[in-house]
Amino acid sequence: MIDESPGRLSPTALGPPPATPARRLRTRALWAGLLLVPGTVLSGFLALTTENASSCVTHGRHCGSTPGWLYLATFVIIAVAWIHALTTPDAPAEPATSRKAALWTLIGVESVFLLLVATSFA
Repeated sequence: MIDESPGRLSPTALGPPPATPARRLRTRALWAGLLLVPGTVLSGFLALTTENASSCVTHGRHCGSTPGWLYLATFVIIAVAWIHALTTPDAPAEPATSRKAALWTLIGVESVFLLLVATSFA
């Protein structure tokens, strides 16, 4: 039998709390949002290694025609989905359905954003 006296630690205090599906979803959303920065840097670097990029930088020709508002719109959708996936409360055992949708929206729109960055000089 476990001693529950005030000076003793309970078995649950000895380790981290068990990972629930809600906690795992929040962790995945956190990493998906944080990996946007290195992904953007890598996509930008890949875009700058193309022949069109050197022509755009040196001569001003063959520059991308993607409007700037499209980059801004995808970035705003990413921010809203990330905040929703991280801050929406859920039931004790299962994450809210809207948080799952926000995570998949976050991943999908991040992919579109990175594709736009990688093809910015195409």
